[in-house]
Amino acid sequence: MLGRVLLILFLVLSWSEAAAAPWTLKRDAIYARTSIAGERVQGLKAWRGDVYAEYGVRDWLTASVKYETVMYPSASDFDTDGWRATLRNRVFQKGTFNWTIETGLLKGAAIGGSNGCDTFGVEARTGVSWSGKWRKREQFLFAETVMREHEGCRRYRQEIGFGQRVSKKIWSISQVWLERGSPNASSHKAQSELLWRQDQMDYSIGYRNENSGSFVEQSIFVAIAKTF
Repeated sequence: MLGRVLLILFLVLSWSEAAAAPWTLKRDAIYARTSIAGERVQGLKAWRGDVYAEYGVRDWLTASVKYETVMYPSASDFDTDGWRATLRNRVFQKGTFNWTIETGLLKGAAIGGSNGCDTFGVEARTGVSWSGKWRKREQFLFAETVMREHEGCRRYRQEIGFGQRVSKKIWSISQVWLERGSPNASSHKAQSELLWRQDQMDYSIGYRNENSGSFVEQSIFVAIAKTF
């Protein structure tokens, strides 16, 4: 029983994948995304869902908000949720290279994790990104460093992402996360995703694997997004 409880706690320790990398929207533009994932770890099953939105306050300033929930059909006592709200500021741009700084607030185990990280906290992140063509193929790269601070809990994360257009409407996207902190935060995660772009709509399906040394979590997700 104790091992089962620890595994469930590990499940909600991990942060959700970033819905958007370190770019800013044009003024008054809106980006919205929702996803659902089926997760499995050591025989435990869970469903994770989220809604995420961004709004271009200025060309150089983007606001974001996210709500996420996790449900365990066989262990409903561990069902949880969480929210996060941030402002992302573009501090440097040259061509298609961008550098941004983002700060915000968050609360809830589905976003921050348990063991004290479910309390009200602050987040700060900085990231660089590039998009363009290489060898006649559209591509993008980004990297971010993130810190989250709660009372009695601190987390650090490094993230790298790469995407490329593989056909007229299909993109292949890969991301890797490395997370450290206290308590019990050490893990690494990899995700592969195929995205179908249809006018202003994006449809995605992907696979995610997380390994903390104490458990291996696997999940399959689908998502839909729209830019207004």
